[in-house]
Amino acid sequence: MQNLLGFGSFGSVYKGILEESGTTIAIKVLNLLNRGASRSFSAECETLKNIRHRNLVKILTAISGIDYQGNDFKALVYEFMGNGSLEHLLHPSTSVNEPETMKNLNFFQRVNVAIDVAHALEYLHHHCETSIIHCDLKPSNILLDEDMVGHISDFGLAKILSADMLYYYANQSNSLGLRGTIGYAPPGLLFSPEKTQL
Repeated sequence: MQNLLGFGSFGSVYKGILEESGTTIAIKVLNLLNRGASRSFSAECETLKNIRHRNLVKILTAISGIDYQGNDFKALVYEFMGNGSLEHLLHPSTSVNEPETMKNLNFFQRVNVAIDVAHALEYLHHHCETSIIHCDLKPSNILLDEDMVGHISDFGLAKILSADMLYYYANQSNSLGLRGTIGYAPPGLLFSPEKTQL
């Protein structure tokens, strides 16, 4: 498993190389036995198909078909981010088999990553044809390229909002429900008066 870059709720991400060009890519293979994996694949495809921004991870292609055993197979192919996730840089973990390659982010790099993420969120919320809410923004979903530029990734829980839905959600604090990772979900969704009845 030397090409395994990481794994999440709905699948694993592997490093690969395109034969013809030699380009390094990241392949997210979904585990379709996990509940919600197909929905996550559809949400990510729908979200990323029409958006382009320098601070969003770039999807190269989506694959949906049947594997060699006759099972459903779904994968997403992205450009490779050479410096991994912000999570790994902020909280590096080392194992016995993996030497410690500590990359400390200095103050200016941290500020630049925060600005990169802010630019991406502004684009998603205000400059897309329909507003997009990521719903799971956390350090492990912020990837850094070779130049330490931050890119938001993992749109599997994203919500696309029309103008009518924006008005509705602005007036209904809990209508999105709990989406995303505990600890990163907006407090208003967790502690609105409607949700405090136990």
